[in-house]
Amino acid sequence: MVRVLIVDDNENNRLTLNLLLETEEGLEVHEAEDGQIAVEKCVKQNFDLIFMDIMMPNMDGFEATKFIKQLHKNSMIIALSALDDEDSKHKMLALGAEDYLTKPLSSELFESRIKQYIKIVTLRSHAKTESSNVLNPFSNSIYSRTLTFRVEDEGALVEYWDYWLNAEKNVLDLSDAVRLIYGFGLWLLKNEMPFSIVVEEGPDKLYMMLLHVGAIKNSVIRNLLLKHFPQAKYILNKEMLAFALDKEQKVEVSKLEISDDVKKVLTKTHNTVLSATEYVESTAIAFLPKIDSLEAINDETDTAIVAFEKEPTKRSIGIVCDNFQEYADVLEQLVDFQHLGFGIQTLINFLSTLTEEQFEGDKVKKLSSMLINLLHDLSSWRDNVFISQVARDIHYLDASLLSSCIQIEAIFEEKSVDAGVDDEIEFF
Repeated sequence: MVRVLIVDDNENNRLTLNLLLETEEGLEVHEAEDGQIAVEKCVKQNFDLIFMDIMMPNMDGFEATKFIKQLHKNSMIIALSALDDEDSKHKMLALGAEDYLTKPLSSELFESRIKQYIKIVTLRSHAKTESSNVLNPFSNSIYSRTLTFRVEDEGALVEYWDYWLNAEKNVLDLSDAVRLIYGFGLWLLKNEMPFSIVVEEGPDKLYMMLLHVGAIKNSVIRNLLLKHFPQAKYILNKEMLAFALDKEQKVEVSKLEISDDVKKVLTKTHNTVLSATEYVESTAIAFLPKIDSLEAINDETDTAIVAFEKEPTKRSIGIVCDNFQEYADVLEQLVDFQHLGFGIQTLINFLSTLTEEQFEGDKVKKLSSMLINLLHDLSSWRDNVFISQVARDIHYLDASLLSSCIQIEAIFEEKSVDAGVDDEIEFF
């Protein structure tokens, strides 16, 4: 069902549009007498297709379009005007309208256009975001488009900088990620090492990746990230540094003349922090027993880590990995925590590659201690999000957990190579 809203202060114009729409099936048509009423209707529900008159009392089509596109960016707004005015047309299109029709409407033209509008709206609502051809290590839920910067000189690196930072992108922590990738890029250019920057995007996140960073040791990259971007959600492997950046959804309500009731609804609707209570309420009941089962796994993992410290063998570390795998499997099924599950899975894969020759006394003690701390953090996360539900933000511990995973890997990295490289990489 395609929800349609006709916004026009003239009753005859609304009637005309209703008659034109009768030829199409699967439409649920609503009406609004002016922009103010249209906005309040859009607060309560999302409309797929909106026919917006421009000149109306209380709130005109310009203001209504501006507000509605901030509220529901995928709502298709078709501007309607009795004036064939280029200035009005450009202004409406700039505010987010997707087409501009002049009244009186030609029935033949309208019939042709409406079929295309409905097709676009339908494809949007069934848009495929799950892709098998994905580069980022966080999520398969991305759009089809990919943005690639082939950086061969500093001019191309500046082009990358300008594209992301010289226009509003509504992405949290974007400046930090761009600045770091720019700094790494300068060092790679200086040392004549080829690289590229690839960006993928999903409904709620932006994934920014620096490819071919194997020339810089992981320990150097981690140290610089902890120094310049400590809250980063990132995954680092041999040839890629990947950031997951949250998109920001903001609605400016203060500049619009809308009722206090509408403002209250908007404030509630656009709270970007998801509390534990809200999250658990929206989680499938059938999945919660899996969360409960992690309590027993927690105790078994604790015992396995202690046993590994006493007898550090491939078998004992394997038992530790098997227990952490339970956590990784559960997290992988929770869409909001897939990147955290990936981080733990990466740690498991790393631990499974260790040889008994690497199990030196001090390293074993440090590894065991850090694994215990990671386990306790996971237990705290499980309790605060799913049991006591006291977490105000379900992602409050993500950065700390991911940081623990990569710091554990760093125990076994050689520190002598690339000494001083981090001093050569400049950030500002």
